[in-house]
Amino acid sequence: MIRFFLAFALLLPSALLHAESALPEGFAEESGKPALVSHDDMVLAALSLIGSPYKYGGADPDTGFDCSGLVKYVLGLTSTISLPRSSAEMYSNRYGRKITVEELKAGDLLFFRIGGSKRVNHVAVYIGENRFVHAPATGGFVRVDQMGDKYWTRYFLGAKRVLPENDAVTAEADTAAR
Repeated sequence: MIRFFLAFALLLPSALLHAESALPEGFAEESGKPALVSHDDMVLAALSLIGSPYKYGGADPDTGFDCSGLVKYVLGLTSTISLPRSSAEMYSNRYGRKITVEELKAGDLLFFRIGGSKRVNHVAVYIGENRFVHAPATGGFVRVDQMGDKYWTRYFLGAKRVLPENDAVTAEADTAAR
């Protein structure tokens, strides 16, 4: 299913991907703020931004995104969850809960420490099938990459679950299995 959405997002003209001030079809609004219908909404929103330019400090599809700006924008479209602006702050213990790679579900966040940095300096949205959407670097565009890629494996620090819906789905599955 994710492959279908990825192919669909890549084939859409960029003018359709970046429609001004409208929520993607199927997104619900509640009290002026979008309400998360499912964790898949976050994945679809992230995929719809593929091809947006990278811009340091950017948080808008019209001008571009940096990694944390992309995550904040996607969360703003799909939930009432508000995270801090930097990837290092997002990784702090106050937001969501840390999870293992084996626990990853679509909509979870991935954190990286690129280069010789001593702190988190990159964040991405996990979309399933060992892939993630992110805004990589100056001169680049929002794109999908593989977690198993040697480069990303070397700098991967950890993952966090910020969407309570992902934990609710796990709890329901555990209860049903008993």
